Amino acid sequence: MRLLEGKKTAEFVKNQVIEQVKKLSEVGIEAGLKVIIVGENPASMSYVGMVTRNAEKYGVKAEVISLEENISEEGFLNKMDELNQDAATHGILIQLPLPKHINENRVIERMAPEKDIDGFHPVNAGKLTQGVDCLVPCTPYGVFKMFEVEEIDLTGKEVVVLGRSNIVGKPAAQLMLQKNATVTICH
Repeated sequence: MRLLEGKKTAEFVKNQVIEQVKKLSEVGIEAGLKVIIVGENPASMSYVGMVTRNAEKYGVKAEVISLEENISEEGFLNKMDELNQDAATHGILIQLPLPKHINENRVIERMAPEKDIDGFHPVNAGKLTQGVDCLVPCTPYGVFKMFEVEEIDLTGKEVVVLGRSNIVGKPAAQLMLQKNATVTICH
């Protein structure tokens, strides 16, 4: 058995991000991220702050869009349309969960799939299932990247994924299948 630590992978991914942002900058593109938060949940606000600080640290222009807790679903969808059309917005992150009166699926489906940095849009989920290059939820991608950085070949390995969530479990299973692992999902 081998214990894997994330520091090596984190450093690898950070260097990749810095290089990609640099390449964009060389052709006159300033990578832009919009993070949408609804309400003032302290844990969510803390997470959003960390995301934007890290983005800026690596050269991505990050902006938090704070929406009132009582924003209507239609108002939220209008904001999504605006960001989808904004050429300076290259990525959108929606801090979940949303208030109960807003349908999360409807909001995610409204986002342009190519701007969905969480990889939650049905187009990205479908592409992941087909093994097509797409945006992938970050936690399973981090685990997948760890295997790659540590040069662990998953071919023929038995992999157990705990949980079947759309955010972690299912995408993790799909990524492992793409590397020819035999995958069991336990819920």
